[in-house]
Amino acid sequence: MMTPPKQQMSKVRSPGWWARWLLAVFGAAAVLASGYRVGLQRGAAAVERQAAPPPSTLPRLGDAVPAARPNRPNVVLICIDTLRADHLGLYGYSRNTSPRIDGFAADALVFERAYATAPFTSPSVVSILTGLYPQRHRVRLLWQKLDPQVVTVADWLKAANYQTAAVISNLVLSAEGAGLAARFDHYDDAVDEPEPNRPEMLERKAARTTDAALDWLRNQREAQRPFFLWVHYIDPHGPYLPPDDAPMRFTHETAHPVNPESIADYARTGTSTDGNDYVDAYDGEIVYTDREVGRLLDGLDDLGLGANALVILTADHGEFLLEREDLLFGHGFSVDEAVMHVPLIVRGPQLAAGRTADPVSVADITPSILQAAGLSIPPGLDGRSLLTRPLPVRPVYGEGPDPGGSGGLERCFYYPDHQIVVRHGKTNVPRASWVVRTDRAGMASTRLPADPADPAYRALVEMIRSDPDPGGRPAETHAGAPSSRLVAGDASREALQKLQGLGYVK
Repeated sequence: MMTPPKQQMSKVRSPGWWARWLLAVFGAAAVLASGYRVGLQRGAAAVERQAAPPPSTLPRLGDAVPAARPNRPNVVLICIDTLRADHLGLYGYSRNTSPRIDGFAADALVFERAYATAPFTSPSVVSILTGLYPQRHRVRLLWQKLDPQVVTVADWLKAANYQTAAVISNLVLSAEGAGLAARFDHYDDAVDEPEPNRPEMLERKAARTTDAALDWLRNQREAQRPFFLWVHYIDPHGPYLPPDDAPMRFTHETAHPVNPESIADYARTGTSTDGNDYVDAYDGEIVYTDREVGRLLDGLDDLGLGANALVILTADHGEFLLEREDLLFGHGFSVDEAVMHVPLIVRGPQLAAGRTADPVSVADITPSILQAAGLSIPPGLDGRSLLTRPLPVRPVYGEGPDPGGSGGLERCFYYPDHQIVVRHGKTNVPRASWVVRTDRAGMASTRLPADPADPAYRALVEMIRSDPDPGGRPAETHAGAPSSRLVAGDASREALQKLQGLGYVK
């Protein structure tokens, strides 16, 4: 019997709860006043530079200059959709969901506080591939294509004679949905498997994704050239339906009662009134994907490619699992820890294994790959190389649609011991702000008002004011937008029907 997942705090408060709450808040404020200000002083110079530079400063293809390096590594980027860091063993989870990933991490550099740039796929994946925050690359919605002028890591590597390939399994990353195919020599987006409960939902399960990646490595790779391979797994995106041959089934002892009607249609997989049944299935999807990641790593080794490969494993975003009553299971809004904290593991030749708790961003992946490949890191990237020691002292940026429905965003900076958030509407006028005290693992403990004189607050407000996209929605994609604010308005009717199966369109 597996250990049950963490439960939400009961809403039933004993007499005098308000007094204890006030004492806790005032006590936390005293601690925050010292540690928080010290952290700000250390990062003040960096945070003042966080306001996005104008588009004219975007990196160019010729900015990544090859350096003399005789033995350039192959690069494998593994991205697992919707994977929370805290549901992996290497991040402290009690269930054995990730034996292969844990084993991979034992010889790698593990980042304990890595953050997505957005809580849904398109903007965060583009940050992974460009080293830019969403305000710079301007992909803010699903089914919104990346501007051809924005350079990706695949473009830079291809110019340096790398063979480039992508194997993706999420519909929104298809050639039609993301416009990334032209950046790669080989782009496999065969997302064609109907989900059992909803035939209109198309995906590609992890086993077939691994098969496609291994087929490219064995039969289409050019042995005389280094390669860059990006593999994107859709599992464990909802609905959580681990296949019959998943390595393990999880059960729990303590029920978490829910109303099935409060679960989004796309995520509902039956009539269970126990929310922990869904957590069990989510974990089952993880252990299934973990097996397939292991098979991919084994294939690299069998081909003699693993020893000289930089392998990076991460996720595009996390998932709410009973933390919010307004979205029991899902993602797509907010900058809460559950949807922004992702795994990030880097293993490479001559890279020392270890762990770091400094906040980092998925936007740091592109400059890390460029450095490993012997290319200069272009000026103007928001990301910083994870291979350089010590890591730069700086805040890490994230944004997510306002869950309150204002049509705007929540924007935040992550620090080692706190997060500052500013919320604004579609007119880019700040509406609210707060500071969240966090522990080493990034878990929130106390929310307090933000100080308008804080350099981080000022920098976030400046980012909002300088954003060319009102409310974080590019004007050219806003007209005729469908009911879901996450999807570009020019998405076809057929595309909307497909996205409905993924929960992005109501």
